[in-house]
Amino acid sequence: MVLRLSKPIPARTKTVTARWCKLEWLQMSDTYRAIRRKARHKLDTCYWCGHAFRDGEMMALAAFEEQVGNRTLCQVCGGKLLASEAAGDGG
Repeated sequence: MVLRLSKPIPARTKTVTARWCKLEWLQMSDTYRAIRRKARHKLDTCYWCGHAFRDGEMMALAAFEEQVGNRTLCQVCGGKLLASEAAGDGG
């Protein structure tokens, strides 16, 4: 399975590859924020677009390659990532 997200960056396009993505992973909550508060990566924003999650909002989780690891995505970016496999493109 090959999942990819792409976005233009001035003078180039950034593409990252994910091994898998779970669209309905977890709802953002105060408990989640408290657990992640001291972690290096808070995972309280979308890794790809930077959207800040609100309480009750569903987060997606994806396992990225290139030493990125697991990251949270908003529903829009998670959907694009999953659609990239069906379309066979870079998203």
